[in-house]
Amino acid sequence: MLFGVSCYLDLHRRNAMYHILTKNAPCFTTVLQVDCFTFYSHLVYLLALRFRASRCKRSYVTGMSRMAGNLPHGLDLAHWMGDLPPTLRAAPLKNLAIPGTHDSGSFYQDKTFEISPDGQTLLEIINEETVKILGLTVNDVVNNWSVTQHDIGVSGQLNVGVRYFDLRVAWRESDNSLYFVHGLYGSKVETAMQEIADWLNTHTKEVVMLDFNHFYNIDDSHHKKLSAILEEKFDSKLCPKTIVSQAVDVTLTMLWEHRHQVIVFYNNNEIADHHNYLWSDWEYLHSHSPNTYEVAKLIAWLENEGVCDESKFHVSQAILTPDAITIVGNLGHSLKTVLATPAMPEILKWLKRKISGSGSNGVNIVIADFVDLEFLLAVIKLNYT
Repeated sequence: MLFGVSCYLDLHRRNAMYHILTKNAPCFTTVLQVDCFTFYSHLVYLLALRFRASRCKRSYVTGMSRMAGNLPHGLDLAHWMGDLPPTLRAAPLKNLAIPGTHDSGSFYQDKTFEISPDGQTLLEIINEETVKILGLTVNDVVNNWSVTQHDIGVSGQLNVGVRYFDLRVAWRESDNSLYFVHGLYGSKVETAMQEIADWLNTHTKEVVMLDFNHFYNIDDSHHKKLSAILEEKFDSKLCPKTIVSQAVDVTLTMLWEHRHQVIVFYNNNEIADHHNYLWSDWEYLHSHSPNTYEVAKLIAWLENEGVCDESKFHVSQAILTPDAITIVGNLGHSLKTVLATPAMPEILKWLKRKISGSGSNGVNIVIADFVDLEFLLAVIKLNYT
């Protein structure tokens, strides 16, 4: 059920009346009284958060870089695949524990652009007048609830160990370009692919998995343009699905022998069938969303899922998904503060009970929002247990 919000301030009575009502059922109305001092204190708090944001970003990037160069057990996150022991290099990739990011392209989103095609439903639950009172714009709120990764770019994610990228692409008519999207438009696909290609040139033993799983405003001509970008940027680095009789049995050793570093999953079977380097999501990848905003339900879902289908790569989505009520009730907050950060300790506990590989306790690819070093290390170290 989608919610609309309206807010009225009675300054003379020093009270703010928040009216939260269901669009489709106006009779259902909740009225909250909020002391104005508390209300304005909240505004000051939001301004303080904005002032701290750039400092937090700089300290996060600096901290990640410093810690990545001084890790326990000699792990070098920028080269962790190349540093694996011989037995793991010869093991199928489906039996390795590989960290990834959810909505990997949302590390940057341009709030000066229009809402992207996948973010249109958010406009139905965000009231512009209400967010103005909070000192925000509609695009601010969409950004807060759609950014899922720290702003360190794709090469920054690679440097700290990420090897699987969850990607959503849209065609933007106004400048005839392909963008990564998640509520808003992010970086151009071509720019990000070049950044990955440049990084791989200096990290020749590392392998990345690019999962193009959502397409918006995309027709055959746009798919053709996207495939042309992949071919131009990666060329012989692209791994064909015919590299071995059972493609999911591909190993690092095989990839190194052929100098392949990129596996591309593609959620369009018809297009994938025409390109030997596009691995159909449906055929080669198991990836389902837990679709809950409750931590307990997420962990229960992850526990029960397991890796049972050895004919595919398996993605464990350790993520929470907000519903309309969660967003409307937290317009001044974000996905990170309300859901992602509180969930991470429980996700880490769940990972401690896992092993790399198949079976009820096995994991292969694990993705999360706002991944940090503790999460990345927890996943990679499963390869050594």
